[in-house]
Amino acid sequence: MLDLEVLLTLALFAGTVVLGLQIADAVFSVIDARSVRDDDDPENLTRNRIRELVWTVAVTAALAVLIAFMVDSAARLVWDEERPIIGALLLFACGIVAFLVGIVAVVAVVRRERPTYARIRRDLRDRSSFTLDADELAEFEERFARADRSRERRSRAGTLLRAFGVLAVLALSALVIIAAAAAGDARVIVGFSAGALVSVIAFVVAVRAGSVRLTALDAVLDQQRAEVDALLERARIPQRGQVPGLRDRVAKALTILREQQK
Repeated sequence: MLDLEVLLTLALFAGTVVLGLQIADAVFSVIDARSVRDDDDPENLTRNRIRELVWTVAVTAALAVLIAFMVDSAARLVWDEERPIIGALLLFACGIVAFLVGIVAVVAVVRRERPTYARIRRDLRDRSSFTLDADELAEFEERFARADRSRERRSRAGTLLRAFGVLAVLALSALVIIAAAAAGDARVIVGFSAGALVSVIAFVVAVRAGSVRLTALDAVLDQQRAEVDALLERARIPQRGQVPGLRDRVAKALTILREQQK
């Protein structure tokens, strides 16, 4: 039979962390869904990565505390109960979990920012008074293509994190409720049942708000993409009418003019 006190301690800690993140995520998702609009600041439509980083860091910290708790339990199995094999297996499992959590955290933190239409549009507007050479134009077109591919491969990390959160709370609540039912503790059953219900409600609110946000975001991205396409088309016009050797002749004439002025 599961030790209710140990299980309750672990579930309260982990469940409180995840539930707090879920509630905050639901609130911010509703705010984001109502504030999607086009803006000259390219970062305004890419701030969802901040939510992913906050979730990753918070969950990593919570799991680190749980791992420390399990390491202490393994040490007690070895020194107090003289069960070294079980303690070693528990330590090995903690090491595997810590390694995987560390890899996920590093990938989330160092992952390169995705290219955006807003950033490309801003850079093209900054160069609107200049003629782009072939290399610069090719670079902008390559960035434009990467932005299209990035949009097609839209990250599902937010949805996965939300699903992980609600599943974690439900699993912990189920374990505690089973143990509490065996021990006859009705208060624990009611408390964790309410926590599981709040977790499901927060998940539903966040998912619905995220769907509304994505619909509004697609409309803004379509507009930005059309503007970038028009700016690139305008930048291609000098390339089409370029006379072979004209750039070299102009540069040579300017050099001669400078020498004459000296």
